[in-house]
Amino acid sequence: MTMTLEMNAQGEQEGTSSTDAAELTILFGSQTGNAEYLAHQIHQKAAKSGQHVDLFSLEEWLHAGPPSTKRLLIVTSTHDNGHMPDNAAEFWDWLQGQEPGALDALPYAVLSIGDSMYDDFCKAGHDIDGQLEALGAVRVVEGIDCDIDFEFSAGKWSGPAVEQLLAAEPWSGTTASAGPSDVEAQTGGTGERVRTARIVHAQKLSKPGSAKSVVHYELAFDDDFEYQPGDSLAVFPTNPESLVDEWIAVFGNPEVVVHEEPRSLRSVLREDVELRLTHPGLVVGLSRLKPGSAAVQRIIALIQSGDREELDAWLWGRDVLDVLTDLDCLDLPIEDILDEMRPLQHRDYSIASSPALDEGRVHLTVNGVAYEGARGRYAGTATDFLAARAQDGAPFSVRRLPAHEFQLPASDVPVVMIGPGVGVAPFRAFLRQRQAGAGEADNWLFFGDQHRAFDWLYEEELSDLQDKGALTRLNVAFSRDQAEKHYVQDEILRHGDEINEWINRGAYIFVCGDKNRMAPDVDRALTTVLTRATGSETDAHAALAALKAEGRYVKDVY
Repeated sequence: MTMTLEMNAQGEQEGTSSTDAAELTILFGSQTGNAEYLAHQIHQKAAKSGQHVDLFSLEEWLHAGPPSTKRLLIVTSTHDNGHMPDNAAEFWDWLQGQEPGALDALPYAVLSIGDSMYDDFCKAGHDIDGQLEALGAVRVVEGIDCDIDFEFSAGKWSGPAVEQLLAAEPWSGTTASAGPSDVEAQTGGTGERVRTARIVHAQKLSKPGSAKSVVHYELAFDDDFEYQPGDSLAVFPTNPESLVDEWIAVFGNPEVVVHEEPRSLRSVLREDVELRLTHPGLVVGLSRLKPGSAAVQRIIALIQSGDREELDAWLWGRDVLDVLTDLDCLDLPIEDILDEMRPLQHRDYSIASSPALDEGRVHLTVNGVAYEGARGRYAGTATDFLAARAQDGAPFSVRRLPAHEFQLPASDVPVVMIGPGVGVAPFRAFLRQRQAGAGEADNWLFFGDQHRAFDWLYEEELSDLQDKGALTRLNVAFSRDQAEKHYVQDEILRHGDEINEWINRGAYIFVCGDKNRMAPDVDRALTTVLTRATGSETDAHAALAALKAEGRYVKDVY
């Protein structure tokens, strides 16, 4: 591929650098791959100007040597509720440590990606933008905030932004050195390194008759793996050989060297690009490669209509090879197609174990993805990958993702945990941690799923925790066991008076799971509960906002 920045076999990023500062440096902070993909697309277009344009992650740029650039464009997402993505955290610490005027007259622009479901939408980008300005850098182009439909809005902004940046007077200043030792000194060495894990135990949690396939995995490490309840684990998968074989059958010699790199096509398909996950940007790229295709233009018209629901319906059930087939693009050169594909991203899972009780092992609760596609039965990339690693015991790469606010409070503080489905995972960790400690605080769990008989995850464990006093209250809601669907938010409304009592006692409320439906429904239920207590919906919203500001209402949703 032509990306300046690539992932190596261990999931670590490797960048190119030169002795001379690039005319434009594009840096990205990315948690799930969206900002990285977008930065890659902007880099490709900018490089066509004939100018020297570099592309790095924010973290990698710091470690490449003394930071140098003439003009700067930053693309960053916001992780969780207002936090820097993991590969931007060190850069942010470094940026905050610069002296006033350190970046005086540096031309820059910032593109922010966020999710408007969160209160602090695009906060990471705003923070970086504001700090650059405070250090004297010159905002050449007003930044743009992109929601989850960033592929529609970013394209219109990025072209003119690159042109205006390249036309700006280049920066001739220098920054303080920030090599690996310097960054560690400034940030406290908080960067999380890639580690090697093996699956040593796997157990299916969902029972026969369930519409889901939920598996409990236990991972072991060759050395100590330190973490806290509330943390997540990033798993770096590879694509299965069977899927790669399908691509090779279409596009030819698996040993062909891609873009003059010492990499075979098979290797690139297995390790570098998403083969299952589709996205609108792929179609936009195909329209550039094959502008005369009526099939492609039909989907482009759908993209331009702004009807995201209809577009998602068309993409649903298709993987990348399906899109190429249905849009008559199998005759395009594979190198050109690869340039429009997203880099293969890590998959993140809430840790379901306690370092105090499960010493030496990390537990994950994984809901498998499988569906019928045009070429048979498809499985999610990580679903396939983890199932294979459970069978062969082969090592693979992971990285800890530390929680920011999603952490247990002091041992004497009560907690309310709302985690339907696999959202129960971090609360299993919370409860096991408290079981191992001497705290006497109350713990209340709301759990839900489809059917009590098939989908009650960790049922025996939760009953045991109740018997031992680690779980004070347990309320469950199984939506399909009665004519009228019943969810965790309905249980919250049923027990609103008690929840208010817990809040008045200083309880923390945690929510984990689906961000599109469950999390907003829980928000509404809690607002109703607080309205009953305050007598005013306005006061209820203020009370909920206060809980969030105090860190007492925290979500980990996806």
